[in-house]
Amino acid sequence: MEAVSLIFINWNSADLLFTAADTLSLTTRPHQLIVVDNGSSDDSCVRIRERLPAARLIEMGYNSGFATAVNTGLQAADGRYALILNTDIEFQNDVPELLIQALQKFDAALACPQLRRPNGSLQAAVVPEPTLLTELTNRSIARRLLDSSESEPIAVNSIVGPCMAVDIEKLKALGLGQNGHYFDQHFFFFFEETDFCRRIIQAGGRIVYQPQAHLMHLQGESANRRPVAARVQFQESRYKYFYKHHGAGQVAVLFIGTLLRTLLNALVQTLIAALLFWKSPKYWDKAYVYWAVVLWHLLLCRPRWSFDQR
Repeated sequence: MEAVSLIFINWNSADLLFTAADTLSLTTRPHQLIVVDNGSSDDSCVRIRERLPAARLIEMGYNSGFATAVNTGLQAADGRYALILNTDIEFQNDVPELLIQALQKFDAALACPQLRRPNGSLQAAVVPEPTLLTELTNRSIARRLLDSSESEPIAVNSIVGPCMAVDIEKLKALGLGQNGHYFDQHFFFFFEETDFCRRIIQAGGRIVYQPQAHLMHLQGESANRRPVAARVQFQESRYKYFYKHHGAGQVAVLFIGTLLRTLLNALVQTLIAALLFWKSPKYWDKAYVYWAVVLWHLLLCRPRWSFDQR
């Protein structure tokens, strides 16, 4: 049985990584463990060497972004199959084997599992391709329209990325992975997997959702530590995605619509916070984040307030 490379992208999250690693015992296929550390400022690397001595630790030395770290990990993979993993996940069954079986059955380049929250409820794993309508209204409505009760693997067009199984040979055959760049490194964080899915489909490849593979995902652990940076990073990446695939005209419409919508949210959150006085500080926190994003837009997106400091 061919080994699979399990590639974790770590950034100041060693504790989450160790919890995830404890669930790798559910994996029946031989596996190579790779950890790409994206410039952690804590003692992650020292602890990883101590707790996971069999892992191949690749230290980027700086926060290179998710896409660059993934490309580095895939270049280090020994075999045909690899799983790209966030640290805030846990396998609940033999996820690697089930995903690889789905890749083989569908002759697919990319596969994702069913995603579950810690309470057992389902997260969206299959998502629609972004359009001006979905981005300027309510993205969750479009996602709910894609909610599937399927019990068998199905072909889809776009997924979210806490766990992505790839067939490296298939990606190369589709023209992805030239010079080791499978993911577009212009995307630092957010929308990198959306762009990846779009390029796979455009190249004639397939993506499969495997609901029999169960993965627990905490969701947003890194982003929640710095909410303003996360919101700004999301907007930066979204504008890059629309510029790349839809052009400057749609970016202009998206910019104006996002500014107006964020301004409205800022006003509403401020009003709620004022009415509640200091009884619920979370509303002031939300208002602060919204106003910061409004200001960033008014300054024409120039301040480097995101995670991306390259």
